[in-house]
Amino acid sequence: MTGAEGLLFDLDTFAVHDGPGIRLAVYFKGCPLACRWCHSPESLRPEPEVIFLRDRCRLCGRCGAVCPQGVHARSGERHTLDRDKCLVCGRCVEACPSGALAVKGVRMSADAIVAKAERLKPFFDHSGGGVTLTGGEVTQQAGFAEAILEGCQERGIHTAIETCGACRWEVLERLAARSDLVLFDLKLMDDAEHRRWTGASNRGILANAARLAGRDVVVRVPLIPGITDTEANLDALFAFLSGSGLRRVELLPFNPSSGAKHEWLGRTFGVAGERQSVARLAEIACRAEGAGLTVSVA
Repeated sequence: MTGAEGLLFDLDTFAVHDGPGIRLAVYFKGCPLACRWCHSPESLRPEPEVIFLRDRCRLCGRCGAVCPQGVHARSGERHTLDRDKCLVCGRCVEACPSGALAVKGVRMSADAIVAKAERLKPFFDHSGGGVTLTGGEVTQQAGFAEAILEGCQERGIHTAIETCGACRWEVLERLAARSDLVLFDLKLMDDAEHRRWTGASNRGILANAARLAGRDVVVRVPLIPGITDTEANLDALFAFLSGSGLRRVELLPFNPSSGAKHEWLGRTFGVAGERQSVARLAEIACRAEGAGLTVSVA
């Protein structure tokens, strides 16, 4: 028994998009980047937080009646939240009759996750699946992640991590050594543009990606309209992968519905656009193949 604990915002016991086969996807909370298009904005902060699904709210006022901080208020036909006052005590969530409020962020032990994975092992074995640690960013809770990976490998369960690579190499190397597969997200090649859209430099990220050559790595590229899916960025990215010896790339088409999650947190979705067309995705895949890469589309 390891005793290691960490903060998660979700668990998916039947994930099929985060590695091969049926997988247990473990979503870590906390991320060093702040991508404006983030499809899981509830993962960004490294502490629990309340989300609000406005379309479920009945304006009954029960949340405001029990909140000790005065976070909730009704203004006409609109429910407002003063998030700066929120202590995430959970009383409003318990009082809400319509499920409009929830807390994202719960502490779990590595032992509990490994035990759950062991119960799911027959499904993993049948489908070629396993456990994927994703996020958020797994390297932000490295000791917790390492305990889960070790426990799963000891039980013959396939392991994968998904990472943005924004961490010290020593941390990533330690986790990659305990992972059968690394899913590595790459977004923008120009450092200034990377800073603009994610809030951080990409220099360490690119260096970490190159160091992973020779391992089982799939580089995942989110295709954000007019930002990451430009010909200049993609050509530079594919050339970098080819030159680094990273041969497998997965294209992630834009998902405009992610904007709804930003509304849960009272934030504005920072990008606009539509999913790339089938023809456009085929064109991008062709460019990648021209650089000597093996391509798939999520």
